[in-house]
Amino acid sequence: MIAVGSMLSRRVFAVFDGLGAAGYLGHLAYDVFQDSMMSPFVLTIIGLGVIYLGITWQRYEEMIRGKFRGLLSLSVRELIERRY
Repeated sequence: MIAVGSMLSRRVFAVFDGLGAAGYLGHLAYDVFQDSMMSPFVLTIIGLGVIYLGITWQRYEEMIRGKFRGLLSLSVRELIERRY
């Protein structure tokens, strides 16, 4: 969903995907890995990775969006460009 949001220039897809991922990680932490000693460390590493990816995404957003849009058909690209 994050890739689709970037292709279509819709940040709402990325926001709701982030909320869904956070909810699923919460489910894993509280229900599935309830008695595991390593789960807090693993979730911390995953969280730091997400923060790093977010910073990298923000830095190279235009380049990433351009590459993703290159995967779309010409008619869809024109439709997106007309919207702006």
